[in-house]
Amino acid sequence: MQMMKVGPSGLNQLRECLSEAGLPCDDVSEPGLQFYHFDVDGKWVAYGGLEGSGPDLLLRSMVVCQTRRGEGLGKAVLSELEQYAVSQGAVRLHLLTQSAAGFFTANGYELLDRGETPVAISQTAQFKHLCPASASYLRKTLKAPLSTGSASSETE
Repeated sequence: MQMMKVGPSGLNQLRECLSEAGLPCDDVSEPGLQFYHFDVDGKWVAYGGLEGSGPDLLLRSMVVCQTRRGEGLGKAVLSELEQYAVSQGAVRLHLLTQSAAGFFTANGYELLDRGETPVAISQTAQFKHLCPASASYLRKTLKAPLSTGSASSETE
C-alpha cells in the first residue's frame, strides 16, 4: 500500500468520498489539515487525515473504498497514519466517530468522556461544530517503533 498526500487538485474527489461516507468534508482545505490517499496497485483504496501539530493530533476522516471493505485495509491505513503521526512527533491520536467506535477500540483506542479532551483538540472545528455532541471520543497513546539498530533487553 502506498500513502500519498492529497494535493489541491485531489480535494474535490476527497470531499466527494467523505460526503458519500457521511463524514465531515467542509473544512478539508483549511490550514493544519493533512489528508492522504492510499493506493494498492495504483488504485485508490482509502483516505485518511491528520490535524494539528505537537504531541496531540486529531485523526480525521478515515474511509475505505466501499468495494474494498472487509479486506483489512482499515487496519492497515490506521497503522500507516499512526506511524506517520509518530514520525511527526505525536504522542497521542484523538478522534470522534458516530459509527466506528468498535473498530477503533479493537485497535487500541480507549473510549473517553469528551471533557477529557486536551484544549488543542477540543478547539478544532471537528470538535466544535462538524461532529455532533453524540459522537464518541476516543484516544490512543502511540508507541514509537522499536529501533532495529541496537539490541536491548527488558526484565520484569
